[in-house]
Amino acid sequence: MIIPRGAIAALALGIACVAGAGRAASAAAPAAAQKLAPGESVLPDGLTMAVRRATLSPTAALEVWIVSPADGYGTSTPGIARLTALSVVATKVNGQSLRDIVHDNGGQLMISVFPSSTEISVLAPGNAATPLAQALLARVIHPAIDDAGFRDAKLRLAEQQAVASTDPDVLLRDGIFNQLFTNGPFHASTYGGPVILKGLGLADAQAFATAAYVPANEIVVAVGGGLDEAALGAQIAQAAPGATQGNVMPVSARAQGQNPPLNAGFADTGGVAVGWAGPAVSDERMSTAMDFLSDYLTRPDYGVVAKAIANDDPRAEFNGQFITLRDTGIFYMTVAAGKRSADATIAAITDAIAPVLRGPLPRGEFDRALAAFRVHTLRDTQTPEELADNYGWYFAQGAPAYAPAATDMTLSGDYYNQAAALTPDIVYEAAKTYLGVKPVIATVAPRPTTPATTSMLVPGGRP
Repeated sequence: MIIPRGAIAALALGIACVAGAGRAASAAAPAAAQKLAPGESVLPDGLTMAVRRATLSPTAALEVWIVSPADGYGTSTPGIARLTALSVVATKVNGQSLRDIVHDNGGQLMISVFPSSTEISVLAPGNAATPLAQALLARVIHPAIDDAGFRDAKLRLAEQQAVASTDPDVLLRDGIFNQLFTNGPFHASTYGGPVILKGLGLADAQAFATAAYVPANEIVVAVGGGLDEAALGAQIAQAAPGATQGNVMPVSARAQGQNPPLNAGFADTGGVAVGWAGPAVSDERMSTAMDFLSDYLTRPDYGVVAKAIANDDPRAEFNGQFITLRDTGIFYMTVAAGKRSADATIAAITDAIAPVLRGPLPRGEFDRALAAFRVHTLRDTQTPEELADNYGWYFAQGAPAYAPAATDMTLSGDYYNQAAALTPDIVYEAAKTYLGVKPVIATVAPRPTTPATTSMLVPGGRP
């Protein structure tokens, strides 16, 4: 999966998103036993870093990814990872929070929380990359949370929960994950809900930060124009804390059997989602084939399913992708704000997918689609943010060398080698194996309008 900015969390389910198919995965030193991407290294304390100079870019993407369950360790507490990240960036040290420092230096601060990882990133102007990298490392690699920062985070998370609770894409995506997993971080929303949020205190966020924000669970990624790779690498090494044991990722067990369609609640518009379990990232051949199918079927303005939905109802909002995960990948599609019923939409998706399930694509069609897939993949890994996101995402999945960003001008990286080896038969095998079974289904209904809410509405706005 290529990670475009704003996806997963997309997914910052931002999905996104990594425990797995009924077995626990250790978060201790997740990359130490893995093949690293070119330019990545693991420091003695277990912290992984990747620094890459992008000479044509006037900006730098500075990111810290923390491999950790979004609903916490032990008793499931949906929202704790998001609350902790918001608390870390809001806590003031010497009168300034990380959010203040980034704003004062002309940068942008972003937080994306996925079921099994948290990303805290800064998009920095080139001339401010060094001080902003220093601030990011100081605040995230050595997290501190005080009462004022926690209160600020709690208010922000309450606002995010209110928005997410009426967003059809969020509800549908969470509904698919809820259907495919019976417990663990992939079963729970990364936002949590008001009741759990109300019961969380400062000590809960501090305890989560202590357990999760440890070197063995983290990668620091820096990509951008004008970066001094050696100097920044030394800066990261100097900022790194001492070695700390990582924690075991809670299990997200795969659901067995076929669940009935899930009513995921009410949203601003109605919608429906279909989803399938896919291969683990360790099966790079099948994972790459699923990425090819995702591009061929769901890419906006290009994909076979995307075009079929748009041609019938241009107002419908279609989203879809394959999410590469450590133990069980997820392929899903959502359609919101359409004129069709849920049953009719599912039938339209099924009809559009049917050709890839009947047999291998004709050679000419496959060759054209493979060339388009490579172009699209390269197009989605151009900016410092896109490159850094890919390094961070695949580190979190335990496959850092498989990141599409980890390549050179000859496209010799692991990902593109797998793409070059694809054949119509391999793609058909992936389609038949993973999309040839009955999908899980989630639906949302339009939020009822009552006299009380009508009086609160303004044109184009929300209550």
